[in-house]
Amino acid sequence: MLIKPGLIFIFLRIYICFNNLSAQELILVNEWSVDDVVDATTDFSGNLYLSNEHGVISKFDKKGTLQISYSGPLKSSIYSIDASHTSKIFGFYRDQQSYLILDRFLNPLNEANLSFSVAGFVTETAFSADNNLWLFDQSDLSIKKVNLFSNIVITSSAIPLVIAEEEWDLLQIEEYQNRIYLYNSSKDIYLFDNLGNYIRKLGISSDSQICFDGNQLVFIQDTSILGLNIYNNEITEIGTIASTNNILKIISANNFIYLIFRNKISVYE
Repeated sequence: MLIKPGLIFIFLRIYICFNNLSAQELILVNEWSVDDVVDATTDFSGNLYLSNEHGVISKFDKKGTLQISYSGPLKSSIYSIDASHTSKIFGFYRDQQSYLILDRFLNPLNEANLSFSVAGFVTETAFSADNNLWLFDQSDLSIKKVNLFSNIVITSSAIPLVIAEEEWDLLQIEEYQNRIYLYNSSKDIYLFDNLGNYIRKLGISSDSQICFDGNQLVFIQDTSILGLNIYNNEITEIGTIASTNNILKIISANNFIYLIFRNKISVYE
């Protein structure tokens, strides 16, 4: 009997290891209201950045205290924000197909439109470790790495035919430890190498956008917060919460779990 490769991966490569089968419910330690949040990210110092529908980026410290805000001339939704770079904050305006780069004090360094010579219509972006930009081009269903300063496509990989076109309603793209992760509206997560070549669909689903902490991909299923070890595929249950309805994104940082909602931030430990 033939065994499909996907089943081999599920049964032989993923070793689900719930280290605490009766994981305790996490404790809510802080919560504050916010306005029309679209995306969130953290930097290496543990600061939290939020972008909203009105073109505002806000920076909060580890305790949730607002440090500084940026409100530029373009009063439009900043669809994605990325603070993974050591000295820069990247914001992407999907409706305008333009981007914004700020320093750590939220002073603008550069604002520009994405060139049509680079991509037809970009739906998601992420900074790369080598100071370039990963993007998903909806017009030709490809993943591209682009040098923003020269407007040159460094690498481009078409989405393989084994993946249905309707699965590419992307909500998130992340580069982490030399690999690319894509999360879509069907709650699936796809893995690509550092050249944008497809590796596989992960055998997990998440009820919100994902994050990374150490060697773990942190995600949500029902009321459980789980961590997938990206090297040995073991899954650990981090804890549970009472409800995960309407969560946009989960962030694990500073030994806290940040749950990002449209109109509030909830912090658990």
